[in-house]
Parts: sequence; C-alpha cells; structure tokens
Amino acid sequence: MISLRWRLTLWHLGLMIVSLVIFSIVSYEVLSISLREEIDRTLVERANHVADAIAVVPNRPIEGITADRTDEFRSPGVYLQITNASGKVVSHSYNLGTQELPLNLTNNGQLPNNLNPYTTISISGQSVRLFHQSLVRDGAIIGAVQVGQSFASLEATLSRLRMIYMGGILIVIVLGFVGGWVLASMGLRPVANVTRAASDIVRAEDLFARVKYSGPQDEIGQLAKTFNEMLDRLQALFEGQRRFLAEAAHELRTPLAAMIGNIDLLARFHEDQERRTEAIAALRRTGKHVSRLLDDLLLLAQADAGWRLQLEPMWFDDLFMEVYEASRSSWGNNQVELIACEPSYILGDPDRLRQVLLNLIDNAIKFSPPHSPVALALRCQNNRVLVQISDQGSGISTQSMERLFQPFSRGNAPSTLPGAGLGLVIARWIVREHKGDLRIESQVGKGTTASIDLPEQIAPEGYGALR
Repeated sequence: MISLRWRLTLWHLGLMIVSLVIFSIVSYEVLSISLREEIDRTLVERANHVADAIAVVPNRPIEGITADRTDEFRSPGVYLQITNASGKVVSHSYNLGTQELPLNLTNNGQLPNNLNPYTTISISGQSVRLFHQSLVRDGAIIGAVQVGQSFASLEATLSRLRMIYMGGILIVIVLGFVGGWVLASMGLRPVANVTRAASDIVRAEDLFARVKYSGPQDEIGQLAKTFNEMLDRLQALFEGQRRFLAEAAHELRTPLAAMIGNIDLLARFHEDQERRTEAIAALRRTGKHVSRLLDDLLLLAQADAGWRLQLEPMWFDDLFMEVYEASRSSWGNNQVELIACEPSYILGDPDRLRQVLLNLIDNAIKFSPPHSPVALALRCQNNRVLVQISDQGSGISTQSMERLFQPFSRGNAPSTLPGAGLGLVIARWIVREHKGDLRIESQVGKGTTASIDLPEQIAPEGYGALR
C-alpha cells in the first residue's frame, strides 16, 4: 500500500505537471497564432509597398515599370511575383528561379475581380504563406502582386520553443518530486510524532499518558487534542467500570455473607423453631434483595449494550394513579398529597415507567421525616407531560449531587437505609428511552424535587371514551 507521503508527493508532482503541460500547450498555440498573424501582416505591407511603387509612375505600362523594382523587396525566404491582367508573369524575385507562384484566373484567362488574399503552398519542399493583391489603375485591374514568405523560420522558432518546454517539464518533474517529497515530509512530521506517541501509549497500555504536542493549533494540533480527549474518556470509562465492579462485588458480598450466616444458623439451631423461622425470613429478605440487585445490574448491562424499550400508546395518568393507590399502604406515617393528575397520553413502556415512579416515590419517603408531606403532581404543558415528586427531607449536598447519577451512589443516605444506589441510574436511562428527561433539584435542609419531562402524544379521536 502506498504511504501517505508518497501519495502527497505524487499528487503534488502530478498537479505541477498537468498545470505546466496546459500552460505550455496554451502558450505554444497562442505564440504560433501570433507569429502566423505577424507573417500575414508583413506580407500585406510588402504587397502594399510594391503597389505604391508601381503607382508612382502612372503612365508607364506595368511590363516596363516593374522590372527594375522587384529586387529591392527581395530578402531570404521572401518571394515576389507580379503579373499583368492576363495572369502573365512580368516580374519575380530571383529566388523563384523558373517557378511561378500559382494564380487563379477566370475562364477567359483574365484576373478575377476578387482574388483569394491568402493561401499556403509548397516551394522546394517548404511551406510558403502566399498573399495576393490586385493592382488597380483608373478603376481597372492591370495586374496582381503576389508576396510569399517561407514558414521555415517560424517552424525553427516553434521547434526551439518545443524543446525548451520539454526541457522545462523534465526539470519541473525532478524539482517537483524533490520539493513534493520534502514538503510532504515536513507536513507529516507532526503526524508521525503524534502517531508514534499514540503507539507508545497503546503498547504500554497506559491510559494515564497523553500525547505531548507543542506545535500550532492547526489540524495536527486538533488531532492531538482529540486523541487526548479520547484517552480521557477511555480512562473515565475504565475507572468507572473498575469502580462499578468493585462496588457491585461489595454490594453482593454483604447479602451473601448474611445468607451464609443464616444458613449456618439453620444448621446449628434446626430444632429451634423460632430461630428457624427468623433465619428463613432473613434468607427470604436477603434473597429478594440480591434478586433485585442482579435484575438492576442486568438492566444496566442491557442499557450499555444498546437494548431498546418497546413503547406503546398508553394513558399515563392511569398508570400514575395506579402507582399512587398501590403504594400508599407502604408509605407509613408520611402524609402524601396528590396535587394534580391531568389526563396525559404518551408512548411508553408501562412496566418500566412504573419502576421509575416507584423508585422516586420510595426515595422521597426514605429521606423524609415521619409525618412530613410528599407531594405528587402530573400536569400537561406545551405538549409535554410533567411529573413532580417533592419531599421536605434533609436534601442532598452539592458534593453528593455531582455523583447522584453514578452507579452505587447513595447521596447522603445512611448505610442503614436499604438500596444499592442503582435506582436513579436506571430511572434516568428509562426516561431517556422515552425521549424525556429526569432532573433532581435539592436544597440542604429544605427537601428534594424529582421532575420527569416526557413528550405528550395526541390521543386518537374517541379513544378516551374507551378508558
């Protein structure tokens, strides 16, 4: 596979060659056309000079006036020929020898009124540009003057120009290759340094190391910055995973130790019915706790793997009231106030939304003093379904708020309260799966409010009558 340095060099060289070839072709054609036009102008000037010389002596016949005038226009590669009205050559330059320049006559052997001014012919194997001009006296054509010039000097000039262009292209190829290689090497040197540093980090398996880049903040600087940001995220993910595994092991170790202790009690006091009953009840409670913990861990693993909830149309206020009625008996002495419960139609997963509501209500009760009110409200505003669950508990400190949605974070909760610190993490994931948002607002000593914001759907016409 061709390296990037080679590709940049070849692209640079190819662009220079194409540009130079196009420039050479265009300039060559422009110069060629310009030189040919210059030859045509020179031929016209020479023909006019001859015609003016003949017009100086108007009373002398053309046969007698031109014989002594043609040699003064003779020059290398230039041909001159003068004919009378019948097309007979009356004078020509010596370099023509016995040849005659071609001239188109009419059917009766006379010069036409309109001669074709330019034509290209061959004389002695050389291309010659020929110009024809009629000689007029007193309104009548008395003859014609023909002036020609060889293209030999033009072809020689163009040939030298082609050689210069070819030599220039070869020089540009060499210089372009060397220059392209040097520029590509200089441009890719920072990339090579970043790549080398990244490879060293990968080989060392050191997520704490970073790419050191001190150059300008251009594309290479942005690359190094992005790579370091990726390492920051990988390090955070790695540390979070390690902390998650350690805390999960800790959470499982405590109930498993309790279960082993209760099993030992059963083995030791198997004949004591009271102790046996207590041990079995403790085993049942611990088993349920471990089962819930494992269910939560499995759900978090599914969330990380990209598992999606199956949403269906539902009346959310029905579920809200169901959770309120079903859970009221377990709220102890807390006075629960149902502030509002407006009809709301959404797309949701009833089981998972029930889990979210139960978790938030359970948290509000756990962190509230006895007999303190817990307020529940369900409202619809601007096509949004808003749920608020507020308590007047001790509140959450700023430091605990920063880790509130991290796995196994229990905020200010004492160790005697049940829970593993996974409820809010799972609740936020469930709410986000519903295209919503979960927010926690708290003031120390004043209480906490959990807010759920979900998108409202338009209920089908007549659907509400079937509730």
